[in-house]
Amino acid sequence: MENHDNIPEYLVAYLHGEASEEEQLLVAEWLKDDGNAAIFRQMKKIDSLTSDLGLLHQFDIEKGKVQVRKKYRVNKIVSITTWVQRVAAVLFVPALLAGGWFYSQKDKLTKELSVLMVNQEINTQPGTKTHLFLPDSTEVWLNSSSSLKFPSAFVGNERRISLQGEAIFKVYKNKKKPFIVSTSNMDIEAVGTEFNVSAYPGDLKLSTTLAEGKVKVTDKSDASKVIFLDPGSQVDYNTTNKTYQTENVRVEDVIAWRDGVLVFNETPFYEVAAKLGRWFNADIHINDQSVANYRFTGKFTSESLDQVLELLTLSTPITYSSSKREMMNNQAYSKQEIKIWKKSNAKVN
Repeated sequence: MENHDNIPEYLVAYLHGEASEEEQLLVAEWLKDDGNAAIFRQMKKIDSLTSDLGLLHQFDIEKGKVQVRKKYRVNKIVSITTWVQRVAAVLFVPALLAGGWFYSQKDKLTKELSVLMVNQEINTQPGTKTHLFLPDSTEVWLNSSSSLKFPSAFVGNERRISLQGEAIFKVYKNKKKPFIVSTSNMDIEAVGTEFNVSAYPGDLKLSTTLAEGKVKVTDKSDASKVIFLDPGSQVDYNTTNKTYQTENVRVEDVIAWRDGVLVFNETPFYEVAAKLGRWFNADIHINDQSVANYRFTGKFTSESLDQVLELLTLSTPITYSSSKREMMNNQAYSKQEIKIWKKSNAKVN
């Protein structure tokens, strides 16, 4: 797993001595990164500042007077009142000093918070994927050619992130603060759930697949279009005609990419080509539209792109040509270009 500058919410429990044993182990692992350790020191400063402010708010002079009066007889009310005022004055001085000190530190506190409250972006290159944790401890697997944007800490009444591409989310449960994945066309809302979202720019179909829990899918252009998913179901959004369709699927096939496996089940070949292109960092073009909607079923694990293409020519009515990768001026290799068309005399169902 790659290290990223995230701020898990369980750090707050750790700072206040309320972390569980599991959370303490997570903190110890998180602090191994030097950048995370520096952020933790900033959080301790901020926690100290806000604790002092809390003490100031908790101090109640009037309540203190009542408590003291109860200890003395009524016939001493005049002397007692004078004494209480003196005690209150003595107690008020450090409270006033604490308040003055806090406001003198206001600019410093604002700067500390501005350092912590930043937007982060994780990008995966074609042919790669990554595994990370968001600030609330939500676990994410990000597929190739994908981008994930999220804040360094979730504030307010929701946990909103932005996705382009594909990702699996195992959401940390918090009923008071729903988790929302925002894509180009849909908002997917969950509380404590595991689901897959595929929303690549340019794809004809965007989808959300639910593994466990429950999610609410809302159309961003029409908030009245709301779909609730149960485990084992998937909602597809057609970017051409802007319609939604819900179906039951094998979730384990949809999320198999997390374990390095590509599974196709009656998948249109234009989708197959797009997924293979992102998976192997290649430009795959279908030159013959008669095979674009051909339905393919198969599974690939550790095969190379050349091996996959050879297997496709044996099991489908397609053939292909392939260019060689070339060294470019920046010392990187160009993408391999694949052109696919129908075999001569082959029948496409």
